[in-house]
Amino acid sequence: MRWSSFIGPLATLAACLVAGAALAITPVTDLERSATRQAIAAQLGPSHSYALLIGISDFDDPAWRDLAGVAPEIGKVGAALTNQGFTIVPESHVGRLDHAGLKTAIEHFFSTYGANAEDRLVVYIATHGFADPSIPNADGYLIASDAAAPAGGKVKNGYSVDELSAALTSIAAQHVFLFFDSCFSGAMLPEPTRAADTILAGKPELALSKETAAWTLSLLAHNARLVLTAGNASQSVPDIDNPFSAAVVDALSGAADADGDGLTLGTEIAQFVRGRVARATRLAGAANDPVFAVLPKLVAPLEPRPDVPNPDRVDYALQGDFIFLTPGGPKASAEAGISEQEALLADREARLIDGQFTACLDCPTMVKLPGTEPQLALASTEITYAQWDACFRESACHRYLPDDGFGRGDRPAGNVTWLDALEYVTWLGTKPTKDQPCVGYRLPTEAEWNAAALYGTAGPVTWAEAVADTSPVCWGCGAGEDGTAAVRTASLPANAAGLYDMVGNLWEWVDGAGAAACDLTAIRQSGACVPGRVMGGSFATRADALATIGDGGLAPRTGNDRPWSSPTIGMRVACEVTGG
Repeated sequence: MRWSSFIGPLATLAACLVAGAALAITPVTDLERSATRQAIAAQLGPSHSYALLIGISDFDDPAWRDLAGVAPEIGKVGAALTNQGFTIVPESHVGRLDHAGLKTAIEHFFSTYGANAEDRLVVYIATHGFADPSIPNADGYLIASDAAAPAGGKVKNGYSVDELSAALTSIAAQHVFLFFDSCFSGAMLPEPTRAADTILAGKPELALSKETAAWTLSLLAHNARLVLTAGNASQSVPDIDNPFSAAVVDALSGAADADGDGLTLGTEIAQFVRGRVARATRLAGAANDPVFAVLPKLVAPLEPRPDVPNPDRVDYALQGDFIFLTPGGPKASAEAGISEQEALLADREARLIDGQFTACLDCPTMVKLPGTEPQLALASTEITYAQWDACFRESACHRYLPDDGFGRGDRPAGNVTWLDALEYVTWLGTKPTKDQPCVGYRLPTEAEWNAAALYGTAGPVTWAEAVADTSPVCWGCGAGEDGTAAVRTASLPANAAGLYDMVGNLWEWVDGAGAAACDLTAIRQSGACVPGRVMGGSFATRADALATIGDGGLAPRTGNDRPWSSPTIGMRVACEVTGG
């Protein structure tokens, strides 16, 4: 909780897809599915699944207010974990707990219940947290009852990340999931990796088929140490009606099973919680962005799981994932080899026309631009909030872009910094590439953007002509266009190339001169680069402000420690196309 709050028609489609899939693959019988679920439940090992729940609600120093919401929160989380087969250990505690007691409880839990490779450990701690956001790589602290007020970035009698890291080093348990309902930061929280993708790629097509048990055992044989916090170091997490704990409980109850296959992975829980909490807290007027991290453990256990065949062949450079069985089992579409996401994607792809394609359900629709060599494709619209939110849920995009109260969904995402844009195109590059013609997503160059904006014209087009011909979204361009906000993408007709809002709605970042010297590494290290180019005008551009469509502007290019952004600036992605 609680950081520096110290005082101061889909069903029909799915049925059709399921019927079609059943012709190509042999369905799994109910008996086989039940047997597989039992086998996975045995792998998860109820006798090796333990949870330590600590809620600290009472504090000695008036710098930390008491937390009335902790006790009911711990009760609800405990019930959800019990339903997942976890034993809530006697060391769990709610109320007053000093630093010595907190340290002893955590260390005793790890040493007692984490002695074997197959042990699955969950630690859920609800208390205040502290890390000084003005200090790079500042120590993070969980606040015990006897903790003093922060001084110089330190907290006397705060439980630090160093203590937690030390407690983790000696345990044999391969799977550990740490939930901190606090704003807890520090050097122990590295970027989440996607190394598990190599393992995830081998996931069986049919939900809970007999192959699924072997796949889950492979995942369990790899180390998985996950951390999920309620917010970052500069945010304040609410005590009463806490959306973090509510999201965790819902996730454990099955809501996070994104593909509906009957298995809920730790990364699915993290994505579900990040998206739910970021949205809910902003609607409540206080932003929280849960932090998800993967703590690397790249060595084999001294004694591997007894049920793993050929443990000497396990590649411990790959990270596994925490696994929960989804209450209620898989959804009907997943039982036939089609996840809910795949069904929605198939529906979306069926609506595309020639020259359009997309890499994933939440990816932009790309449009091939005829006559370009090598052939270029651009996103049909500016990147939307829905598309951005998918990147945020997966922790590849670090900022939850504000919508200033105008709504999200298919509205174009504004307030995009240069670093935001680079993180987004990097995330797109991780999406599935099977049968997709894109070679590397990126921002369009200024020349490419102009060619796309002017496609089908005989030459440069004046802004006045564009306003008259295409009715772009700009200040004074039409009835009700008063420069207040962008409108939903594709609200107005596309240009001759099939691209929407090339003129107006949002300015769009382009890969202009000097952009190569301002890549992800450079902008993260320096925090700022020379100004970059934006093109196309926005909803706040006056109808008579620009001479031609090709007139661009300059905008500061910053990282996100001290971000410069504007609600008028967004982005559109490009890629080169293979296979004509």
